[in-house]
Amino acid sequence: MGKAWPKPRTNQWRKLQIKRRYLAALIAGFLLLGGLGYQLLAPDWPLRFTSPQWSTALFDRQGQLLDLHIAEDQQWRLPYQAVELPTRYQTALLAFEDQYFFQHPGINPLSVARAFWGNLVAGKVKSGASTITMQVSRLLYGNQPRTLTQKLQETRLAMQLEWHYEKPQILQLYANHAPYGGNIVGLTAASWWYFGREPAALSWAEAALLAVLPNSPGLIHPGRRADVLLHKRDQLLRKLAQRGAMQAVDLQLALLEPLPQKPAGWPAQSPHLLQTLRGKWPQQPLFYTDLDQQLQQQMTALLARHARTLAISGVHNSALLLIDHQEMKIRAYVGNASVAGETSTAEAANTTTHGRAVDIIQSRRSTGSILKPFLYALMLDEGLLTSESLLPDVPSKFGGYAPVNFDLQFRGAVKAGDALAQSLNVPAVRMLHQYGVGRFKQQLAAFGLSTVNKGADHYGLSLILGGAEATLFELSRSYAAMMQLAAQTNTTASLPLLSLQFPAVPAAAPHPDPKAETLSLPISSGAAYLTMQTLLNVERPDSEGSWRDYVNSQKIAWKTGTSFGLRDAWAIGSNGRYTIGVWTGNADGSPAAILAGARSAGPVLFDAFRLLPDAPWLNKPVTALQQVEVCANDGYRVRFSCPRSTTEMPAQRQLQTSHSFQQQLWLDPSGKFQLPAGCAPEVARQQQTRLILPVAMAYFYQPQHPEYQGLPPIWPGCEQMQEQSQTSAAPHNLRLDLLYPSSDSQIRLPLQLDGKLGQSIFRAVHRDNKALLYWHLDEQYLGQTRMPHQMAIQTTAGQHQLVITASDGSRLQRQFEVLGDPELKR
Repeated sequence: MGKAWPKPRTNQWRKLQIKRRYLAALIAGFLLLGGLGYQLLAPDWPLRFTSPQWSTALFDRQGQLLDLHIAEDQQWRLPYQAVELPTRYQTALLAFEDQYFFQHPGINPLSVARAFWGNLVAGKVKSGASTITMQVSRLLYGNQPRTLTQKLQETRLAMQLEWHYEKPQILQLYANHAPYGGNIVGLTAASWWYFGREPAALSWAEAALLAVLPNSPGLIHPGRRADVLLHKRDQLLRKLAQRGAMQAVDLQLALLEPLPQKPAGWPAQSPHLLQTLRGKWPQQPLFYTDLDQQLQQQMTALLARHARTLAISGVHNSALLLIDHQEMKIRAYVGNASVAGETSTAEAANTTTHGRAVDIIQSRRSTGSILKPFLYALMLDEGLLTSESLLPDVPSKFGGYAPVNFDLQFRGAVKAGDALAQSLNVPAVRMLHQYGVGRFKQQLAAFGLSTVNKGADHYGLSLILGGAEATLFELSRSYAAMMQLAAQTNTTASLPLLSLQFPAVPAAAPHPDPKAETLSLPISSGAAYLTMQTLLNVERPDSEGSWRDYVNSQKIAWKTGTSFGLRDAWAIGSNGRYTIGVWTGNADGSPAAILAGARSAGPVLFDAFRLLPDAPWLNKPVTALQQVEVCANDGYRVRFSCPRSTTEMPAQRQLQTSHSFQQQLWLDPSGKFQLPAGCAPEVARQQQTRLILPVAMAYFYQPQHPEYQGLPPIWPGCEQMQEQSQTSAAPHNLRLDLLYPSSDSQIRLPLQLDGKLGQSIFRAVHRDNKALLYWHLDEQYLGQTRMPHQMAIQTTAGQHQLVITASDGSRLQRQFEVLGDPELKR
């Protein structure tokens, strides 16, 4: 029996099958569209697209390239930031690569068909159909084999780019990733490398060259068929002229421009600043600063000349910071100038030799005396002194600390303004002792010195002489802010290290916060002005000669500083427009005999000012100052009937009366003898106000001031009254004083070879140079002395009492402690 025939299919069955096929096609269509939509909406970007490796570039305030650091992949790659490409370059690029760029969706079907037919007729691949978008895809994927799979991947990425980005953004991506020969990548890097200018400043010929170069980047190398590259450029220029993009005269001029014979190269004008900025913002490629390229070049060359001279004396590093204090902008930043060592070629080539890679401007260094103007301004502002106030300059000891002046001399008494101008250490330490170390440290923070951040006990009184560390950046900023305050242009000052702009690329780094620290100085504009006026009197370096004799000599307020051990030399100065900070020394902290502010840093400072235009000095801030009447011979508030003069101090401040060296005396008619109450009633008397310095101050003061009269002797026969009054006499009236050791002090005697304590030289002074002094230690007589009164004393550790009596009956008693030497306990 044969197989049964199938039943004929009914119309209903056929309709069901058709519906099933339509449904399957519809589902497949939806799946296809869904897959395509997923590809477009959720792209899988290449790693080089999401994390581009940029070079780091530094620009001046005019947009001129100052310095550049290569990217980690050893490519010179800079982002182009603007939303739109330069008109000339974009016009040339589109004419050469993709004239329908703004019309197609990433793939140009007409170009594909034309390329397919042309290649078919030629029998080989003669031309491609890549749009600019597809070229961007290829650049983002990198150097991949030209397979069909890779081509499909690039096509998919091109569609994703068109979906997610506007046309100008895609052009920007092309400009940022196109190859321009060797390791030059991107329009910005190519423009600076070949022509030394930004892309917006390119000529027609230059723009055309950079438009055709990515097509054959190898042609740019010397000897690599430059004629072919020139032909391609000129052909593009003629096409642009035919399309009306450029005038005939522009075409003629463009065709005359030769190809670059050699690259303009990379400048290296501020490597240390770039290094510092890269450290602060490692993800940021472009830094636009307030530097001035011309001033930067001039200051760099100046420091290089001085570096060669300083190196002969063992000083291998120097730095300079130039600030426009009217605008509080940095105009020049030379982080470290140094010359190579002479030891070996290999060492000389090493960038770490003598610390040449260190950014000294940001390095913490010992301040020396450079902080003294801040203390002076603070005490002016609180009415604790005027520029005319006399300050003690005598041997002084505070616990175990005994400051000395740089010249190892004492002046007895010196005006506060002169003490600052001459940078005397002893008056400065005594001022700080009066003002308070803790208070001064807090005020330094308000001046913007963030590195003075340890406790007051850590610094002690040495804070004013270099016991702290600061950076040239912060110190120069503080001086510049004080100048701005003195000019009353602003009550607060801010100094931005840089201005930042960011590339408009998909993977732009998070924007750092470049806000400048705003300084609100803890002094008035009057105190700032008076301080700067005082600094005008600082003696200039020998190279400046007799600058005071020249009427047109530029006014420069400046201050030096030298750290302990001759390791750091500072000079910071200001004219009417600019503040310059200079540091010289060795980055490793090694000393050199020439390292003193006036000898090594000062000449650099004044040579730098000679490169700047003269600037008119500050106008006096009349409303910020007041005239006060003081005693002419000590500069303190008027007392008794002292000779008077006027001086200036900050407005709305009151001069304190805690200090005064005026003494009201009763004298005989000749003025040669004192007449205490009850002495020689038969002798006529006259009342007189005199400057009477304590005996130690008078001892050093009188030889330099022969006009000083001092305290006259007691009328003959009344000496017993003087003896009775010695114990309660004011310091002005004392006739005998001990210079060393000071009251209730501790001393440490030297250790001898035999293990016993050695001797210490005690020094005393008497108002009468002819007086004899008799010395007793612990009730044992030591001997007598004539002027100068010095006694070598040797004793044991512990408490001791020294008594000195004079031939005129005056007497002094002093307690002191001898500290045991640690060596004796071993």
